[in-house]
Amino acid sequence: MKNILLVSDLGGFPPSLESLAKIANVYVYIPRPSAVTRRYMASIHRYAAGVVKESTAYTAGGYEHPEWVTFTGAEAYTLSEDEVVDQIIRYARMFKADAIMFGGAENMVLSVAKAAEALGLRSAGVEAARLARNKYIMRDKFRSAGVPSPDFRAIHSEGDMLTAVRELGYPLVLKPTYLACSIGVTLLDGSRSPVEVFREVQRDIQENTGDSLLFSEECLFLVEQYMEGCNADWYADELYADYVSVEGMMVNGVYHPVAITDKTPMLSSFTETSHIVPSVLDHDAQNIIVEACRKANESLGLQNCPTHTEVKLMKNRQVGIIETAARFGGWNIIPQINDVFGIDMTQAWAEVLLHGSSQSLPNQLLQASNKARCNMRIYLEDNPLDSSLQYLYSGYDKLDHLLSEGTRIHTETEIPKGTLVSSNPHLNAMSFVSTLDLEGTHPRALAQTVSNIRNGVRLQVTELEGQKTEVSV
Repeated sequence: MKNILLVSDLGGFPPSLESLAKIANVYVYIPRPSAVTRRYMASIHRYAAGVVKESTAYTAGGYEHPEWVTFTGAEAYTLSEDEVVDQIIRYARMFKADAIMFGGAENMVLSVAKAAEALGLRSAGVEAARLARNKYIMRDKFRSAGVPSPDFRAIHSEGDMLTAVRELGYPLVLKPTYLACSIGVTLLDGSRSPVEVFREVQRDIQENTGDSLLFSEECLFLVEQYMEGCNADWYADELYADYVSVEGMMVNGVYHPVAITDKTPMLSSFTETSHIVPSVLDHDAQNIIVEACRKANESLGLQNCPTHTEVKLMKNRQVGIIETAARFGGWNIIPQINDVFGIDMTQAWAEVLLHGSSQSLPNQLLQASNKARCNMRIYLEDNPLDSSLQYLYSGYDKLDHLLSEGTRIHTETEIPKGTLVSSNPHLNAMSFVSTLDLEGTHPRALAQTVSNIRNGVRLQVTELEGQKTEVSV
């Protein structure tokens, strides 16, 4: 059997070790043990042929693996990006790796590509990975290639912010160039000083993410014109949002679409609420979306990697590319697609890296199925709380009466009761209290259930006295 080195870190969908172990010997390198949960470590120990944890991350208490973790919970890296690349090369050589994978970790896109290129192995490609990792130069490439996307400006300073507002006008979207999960993504509508908002976002990111997550480019922020969506020109009702994501695979520079995931309306701060497959969009709509994704991903020059592309749905069935990533999508998007359509995306990517092709990939976009799946989260904002206060979380009432006919809860993962919770507008995506996997036979029933739960859930929380802080929204 061939050998695979899996670099395991926080973010996105972690590859199934069980799937990989069926086709190769799997070895795992873990740069940040604090970013890998106990549950995933159990899978690693069960299926991996060997495991290496970064020695510089060792503490007096040993290697600690949390029960669950988000971007704001993992420890900072103990190595620079160049040092991480060197370590990946070191262990790939040690284990005689024929391929290097990294799951859905945005932080590892470029590092793994650099290591793979140094060893002559297939990857996204270094320059293409750099474009996919940096939202600013990605936008610049899209513009030169004619990919539908908004006008934008790089933000290096408060002066740049004022200039961008003057040149582009409101509304605008401020976003970090290197993060995922909508962290720091903020709407600028003129109601507050853009400089004040910029300062808040920078401070909140610095205080909560710990470091720059192996990102060494100069431009850490950009602003872009807000793309106005139009649900009505795409969907038959308002249960759905005005954007979708598309999972695909690049094989030798050619884009292969796999499936479209529908969304339900966002919360504030561009916080995603759920992901549903299969899509209910009609055939023509799906073709429009796929062709835009093809142009976007191929324009970056991506070679051999998964793609996760977010697409804004606008008036008159025009589209705009929000962004793309050279990795798997997050949440449970990949397991849902595996379940609904019977395709093992983890194995398909491994086969592409090992052999240059995969028979598992579909010849065309997957659209129809007799089953539907949804991954949703319950947030503090679903039961509006004062964002300046801290609360003690005690759970929520049962949800059975909120389920639409023909739907059921497959899994329900709740944060521990007694957890101290609060809502930060600039990191709203991290303020979830529960993750649900819903099953049914029709995707629209799942979308209705998401709406029912968001409108009907009642969180049980206790306000903590004397904990009020100043928060601007």
